[in-house]
Amino acid sequence: MKPNERPFLREFNKSPFIKYPIKDTITTTSHKVSLLIQIQLGGIEQPNDKEFTAVRRQFSIEKAIIFERIQRLIRCVIDCKAFDCDSISTRHALDLSRSLSAEFWDYSNLQLRQLPQVGPVATRKLVSNNIHSIEELGKLDTATIERYMSKNPPFGRKTKDLIAGFPLLRLASEITGRASSKPGQNLKINVKVRLWYDNDEVPVWMNKKPSLTFMAETSNGSLVHFWRGNVAKLEKQWELKFTVELLGPDVNIKCWIACEEIVGTARSCVLNHNIPAAEFPVIASHLDAKTGTQKRGSKRIVIQNDEFGTDELEDNDMLAAVRHVEEAKSDYESDGFAELSDLEAAAAAGANKSKKVKAIATLEPFQMTNGKWACNHACRDGQLLKNGQPCKHLCCREGLDKPRKIKRKVRSRTGSANIN
Repeated sequence: MKPNERPFLREFNKSPFIKYPIKDTITTTSHKVSLLIQIQLGGIEQPNDKEFTAVRRQFSIEKAIIFERIQRLIRCVIDCKAFDCDSISTRHALDLSRSLSAEFWDYSNLQLRQLPQVGPVATRKLVSNNIHSIEELGKLDTATIERYMSKNPPFGRKTKDLIAGFPLLRLASEITGRASSKPGQNLKINVKVRLWYDNDEVPVWMNKKPSLTFMAETSNGSLVHFWRGNVAKLEKQWELKFTVELLGPDVNIKCWIACEEIVGTARSCVLNHNIPAAEFPVIASHLDAKTGTQKRGSKRIVIQNDEFGTDELEDNDMLAAVRHVEEAKSDYESDGFAELSDLEAAAAAGANKSKKVKAIATLEPFQMTNGKWACNHACRDGQLLKNGQPCKHLCCREGLDKPRKIKRKVRSRTGSANIN
């Protein structure tokens, strides 16, 4: 961020069209990136004074770089959250991805700006006549379009021809029956969803057939189905079938479909199962007596992608993968470290002489002279590693910003390790 850019960014931040204004003082690069994105998505007009001319070109160059790279980042967020079965984060990430691709906020009248003939002034004219979406604009006749926008023929006909390629997506869902489940497990139902479009021909927007995303979620925030495909598959209606596990009688199912790069195309429907509460097993709402957390059933998420096939991920496999990632994500653990298992083995050798409970020695963190905290590694005081090599850990030399949590292990009389 350059000094001459800050006054203009502060003024942009005060605009009512900034959806998420920055509350702190605008000084960092992340503040600038956020505002440049929201200036475009909010359709904020840039000033025409001579002072802004010096930074206009720089803003334009940097905006192009940001929008080119952020597409890959948001696509990564979508895939990761879909894998985690987090429907709320996945849905918001899909909405943001559409907004970034169209360069205007979804669920707003700015979707009219996607039409090449519609600018800021034309958008205000249409909104003043109660036209807030491209679908509503397409229902008008050519003469009304020209009158609302103060244009001459054949502007209305060209606009109608362009809107004819705007995807008018539709969906309907129904419960086809109950899936087999073992006694005591949560109820499972089979769901069928039909997808189609109301266009006379296969929609073609900006000279290409748009891609679609479909997701089904439960009201408790669990993703149960995710599908990607092309709008051409909906020519003769497209059916999706999947199984949903219900954790309670108040859980409903909501289905979404939208184009990946076009705002104003999202459609949804809510599916109520109407199953009496008496038919749900009692264990679905019980808490684990030991951990105090709700027991989870066997949940499966099916992720379909026409390009890469179909993957079925069992809940146990996903939890194991997440635990593996959480164990491997630490930057302070490697094969050369003194593992807690080695300390436990050393304590077990001395435990044979006494049957009393003994605690394994742990290294307490302390604050170093540079203000940071010492790590919990056995080699932090210049000790050699197990392989005889000198310590190369950055945390042992420079310390950590926050003290690491101490995992104390206690050896019981039976020889098993308990974590306090």
